[in-house]
Amino acid sequence: MNQQKLAEYISLILPFFTGCIVTMKITFVLPDLNYVKEYMPDYDGVFAHGVGYLSSSLKHAGHMVSLIHITRILEREEYIESIMCEKPDLVAFSLFSHQFGLVKKLASLTKEAGKIHTVAGGVHPTVAPEETLNDENIDMVCIGEGEEALVELCDKMDHDKDFRNVESIWVKDNGNIIRNSIRPLNDNLESRPFPDRSIFDFEKLSDARLGMLTVLAGRGCPYGCTYCCNHQYRKLYPNANKYVRFRDPEAVIQEIKSVKEEYPYLEYVNFLDDTFCLNKNWLRKFLPRFKEEVGMPFHGNSHVNVLSEDIIRLLKETGCEYLAMGIESGNEDIRKNVLNRHMSNKQITEAFSLGRKYGINFTSYVMVGVPFEKIEHTLESVKLNATVMCHKAHVSIFQPYPHTRLYEICKENGFLDNSKKGVSTFFGNSVLKLPTISKEQIQFAYKYFPVFVKLYRIAYYVKPGKLSKCIERILDKLYLAPVHIIYLKIYPVVFSIVFPVISLKRLSLRIAPNLSRKIRQIIFKRKYM
Repeated sequence: MNQQKLAEYISLILPFFTGCIVTMKITFVLPDLNYVKEYMPDYDGVFAHGVGYLSSSLKHAGHMVSLIHITRILEREEYIESIMCEKPDLVAFSLFSHQFGLVKKLASLTKEAGKIHTVAGGVHPTVAPEETLNDENIDMVCIGEGEEALVELCDKMDHDKDFRNVESIWVKDNGNIIRNSIRPLNDNLESRPFPDRSIFDFEKLSDARLGMLTVLAGRGCPYGCTYCCNHQYRKLYPNANKYVRFRDPEAVIQEIKSVKEEYPYLEYVNFLDDTFCLNKNWLRKFLPRFKEEVGMPFHGNSHVNVLSEDIIRLLKETGCEYLAMGIESGNEDIRKNVLNRHMSNKQITEAFSLGRKYGINFTSYVMVGVPFEKIEHTLESVKLNATVMCHKAHVSIFQPYPHTRLYEICKENGFLDNSKKGVSTFFGNSVLKLPTISKEQIQFAYKYFPVFVKLYRIAYYVKPGKLSKCIERILDKLYLAPVHIIYLKIYPVVFSIVFPVISLKRLSLRIAPNLSRKIRQIIFKRKYM
């Protein structure tokens, strides 16, 4: 019996051994609308590890858990009916900052459905607890990691005890806010059960339909990128030196094996950790055992600065297919002084070169619309990605998430557009008013990024000389020409010409998504037979 099933079994039999009936029912409400329709028109959500860990911890403590997974906008009556059907004692919202507007509406509807306690957790309530609690329909917030805090809260509520003094929980009380201290980080990650996948409609999830088994090998990131919440999270804890933690290799392997046993159609593992390759000693212990006991191809994320040839060789030997790394900007000054990412273009080029040498497909993360960025800087990003010949570039539009260092920089410089209600998705329009780059230029840089990366690659493939330089100069003029609005209007045509195969794949996904993925699975299986 795997750990997840054991937790569910314990939650069922626990009342008989304790001599009481556990009646606490927690319903998680998870907004999951952050996607791009052209990539996945039949998007149906992904497995959220945070909610999964909270659910398994609550079940292990004897509570009942359910999930309302919002992958499309629900009508008022539909949402209220869902809440009334679940009959929860507590509704728990998990959210990012760009989802706060939606959660406020859902919290209001939750109160319409009955006298139900509400708690909000996740990134936004953690970095902006006061703002979150200012909403009249949110009763509590959970700050930081919430497994132990939420279990203690629910235990006390279940037994009619005073729950206003739970560490890491802030509570509204007669118009006041009780700001409890933040509990220390739990550095024993094995004290928590495996994340609960059963509350999700797992087989219908988009990552599952892609054959992807997602896993977290640890928690925390040591870097202080100005656009990310990690530097805020570290400040919260009294034992911040333990912020970066890795799980026991055996536990990670057992989780993967148990999930694979439950869902045998999953084809590869994706380690979602921000810096999977950070701890080299951990990798040397884990990866050989992973290859021997699991033997599935895998993907992961890394930082340029932690990669060395021996680690890349080890990754390849143990089944790594793809590794994603944040380049973010091709301009070293923007990257260092605005984004606080300390790595040179030379380091990036050398790391990607090693990936090609050992046959690992390297993917880059890139942002456009960064404060102080010009259209010329986005061209540098295009050229760097073309030079390193990355397998794919994941491009997003910078969003100023509240209380990050870069948000404060935007605020100090008057870049925040007061006409906008708040941050958008990672792929939405910029909510900034930047004097150095227009919104049309940002949209152009976002949409045309892969187009120009491919065109510059063609230029770089040509034998160095006059022809290569001539093609590059023509592309420079095309990219920088002040006709970006016209480019945006003709984008669908240009994309279909430059990427005919991808255009056909996207069309097939819109017309017959299930058939398209069936064909992909057949191709994948032949590849690894």
